[in-house]
Amino acid sequence: MEKLKQRRSSDKGDNSGIQAHDVSILKDLYALSGTEVMDRILEHPDPPGLIQGLPSEDFFWLVKSVGEDSMQLLQLASLRQWQYLLDLELWEKDRLDLTHAFQWLQRFQRSDPERLTRWLFTDGQDLAYLYLFRSVHVEIRDENEAYDLEEGFITLDGLFYIKVPKEEQRETVEGILRTMASEDLLKYHALLMGLAGVLPAELEEEMYRLRNVRIAEHGFLPQEEALLVYAPLDQKFIEQKESPEMVEPAFDEEGLDLAPHTPFYFSKTQNLLTKSASRITDGRLLDRIRLEFAGLCNQILSADGLVIDDIDVLRKTGQKAAGYLNLTLEEMCGKDIGAAEELLRKNRLISLFRMGFGLAQKLKWEAERWLKKSWFDHNGMGYDFWGDEWGNTLAGLMEKRPKYYCGPEGEGEYRDFEQASDLTAVRKILHRLIGLDKMLAQLTVTSPFKKKDVKIYDQTVHSLLFTLWARQILELTPSFEAISLKQARQFFDLLRRGDEKPPYQMLGFEEVFVKDFMASASGFESGEAATLKDTLSLIWQEFCQEYDWVDVDALDPRFSKYILITSTSSKKIP
Repeated sequence: MEKLKQRRSSDKGDNSGIQAHDVSILKDLYALSGTEVMDRILEHPDPPGLIQGLPSEDFFWLVKSVGEDSMQLLQLASLRQWQYLLDLELWEKDRLDLTHAFQWLQRFQRSDPERLTRWLFTDGQDLAYLYLFRSVHVEIRDENEAYDLEEGFITLDGLFYIKVPKEEQRETVEGILRTMASEDLLKYHALLMGLAGVLPAELEEEMYRLRNVRIAEHGFLPQEEALLVYAPLDQKFIEQKESPEMVEPAFDEEGLDLAPHTPFYFSKTQNLLTKSASRITDGRLLDRIRLEFAGLCNQILSADGLVIDDIDVLRKTGQKAAGYLNLTLEEMCGKDIGAAEELLRKNRLISLFRMGFGLAQKLKWEAERWLKKSWFDHNGMGYDFWGDEWGNTLAGLMEKRPKYYCGPEGEGEYRDFEQASDLTAVRKILHRLIGLDKMLAQLTVTSPFKKKDVKIYDQTVHSLLFTLWARQILELTPSFEAISLKQARQFFDLLRRGDEKPPYQMLGFEEVFVKDFMASASGFESGEAATLKDTLSLIWQEFCQEYDWVDVDALDPRFSKYILITSTSSKKIP
């Protein structure tokens, strides 16, 4: 909290913050193209005031959103905003990225060369020293002496001769040096003379230290410290009663004026978080929430070690933060918007995030405990053994930081948990798998199962169950071995005795299927047995949907998902 108060004082010099009537403008900008954004900004009565009034985070997100059209934004921005942007853009871990440094110096030089020069002479002097030390060659020659220099050297004063080895950087770097010489020749001379005394490793280390101090004020902590954001927090530590700390937040009005607006806009859907936040009329509380939310997003970026090279990185981080906050609110408040508002009022957002992440992490731990002793893992089967939906759900849950499988129809197959219903759905699937796995472990005690068949037939839980059951219906030796095509046709003929034409309903056999497998399942508690019974019914329904229009003469061993059928081209299993 003290760092955020320091940040307030360091930001005060440029502007008092974005005005309330400009918030809606900022909100609209992110739905527009780069050109449309600049048109909207330039139409504003005071474009410099609008841009310089933005907190550094908002300005950075705006630059990322606009992309290549951001030159005019840089011209309108304050030096505080320039510094924040460079702090996030120029570093690859603890090393200065010279390629990125050149790209941003080029943009600043094109947008406002005189101001760039003044900054490089003052607050940006360390960057000037380190970049020039590594990017230019400098020779000092007396103009009265005869000498030969290799091609490419230029001089602006007859004393210092400079060469930029990289052709693609030459025009920009020479342009910056010319502006420096024109602005203040003495400082220009001092800068070039100082290059001889540069100790690059020490200078880079000191620049990195100062950079970390600056960005820590915005929530960008060293990765080992930032990882605290993923430390699960138990619900008992969430304040639900009156909390003196939250009644008197450690911010003054000037500091809260600089609370970023942008990150909080990236919660995509209407949920309990957005609904409860929209009801808050206390401007001081809203500013505190926005300030904490921006810091939370930045800490997540640090913990994840993400390179912010695209607006989507920022957008997804905002969505992750909002998702786990909403998950906590739903878990503790149900649909009670008023209770959710109170929870936001009385707790730090990082605590609410940690609890939400902890809910998903605890579900992962439950899955890990099961996997260590599971039948399917012991037999070397992958997640695809459980089929697409269940297998992908388990795979997402077992990620380093658990993910929710939402299917191929969304923006991506996986996303972070966002709602209590996400946890409920995954927990239900996990318990289905635990029950099926326990049942299979018992079945393989009495029915032969060969591990090598897993790869030969690409076995799944569905094909094991229906192959075993088909052998039982056909009164064959109980096992998980494939049946012949002729036997498979006989099996379907038996199931369809009551059906005259497709779609084949196979009425009455669902009860038989479920009953037969439930009879072989022992040691299940009542809740586990109910889950297993429901799971077997679901598997049967999927089986019916797969074959309700399939003629027995069209059965093909190559495309049989639910029954293992031998093929003439396959090796016969002994």
